[in-house]
Amino acid sequence: MALSTTFWIQLLGIIFGAGMMYFTFVKYKRKELNKTECMVWFVGWILLIALATKPSALDFFIGRLKFHRRLDFFVVLGFFALLGLGFFNYSIVKKMEIKLEKYVRKDAIEGVIEKKNEQSAK
Repeated sequence: MALSTTFWIQLLGIIFGAGMMYFTFVKYKRKELNKTECMVWFVGWILLIALATKPSALDFFIGRLKFHRRLDFFVVLGFFALLGLGFFNYSIVKKMEIKLEKYVRKDAIEGVIEKKNEQSAK
């Protein structure tokens, strides 16, 4: 008896969701995520597992949006999610870059002033 491709996709979705729940929990325990962030991610992973086990739950939305197949909907949704996360990551990196540049400039100026004070004390 051969198992269908749908079964394997569902199984992989469940395994992936469960694995990500574990990694989210580990990050929470290491205090790399706060309680709210942990809960938001857990809801996301539980939603992924639920959709992997019963993808027909989305048929109402997929039909209203005029998608012909569920896969088309997931591809579009994934594309939007990746674009959103990419922009979010870019903005955070940019903010950190600006903070780091300010810190390096301040540290460099303080170093020059210290060196000048040492030279004038000699």
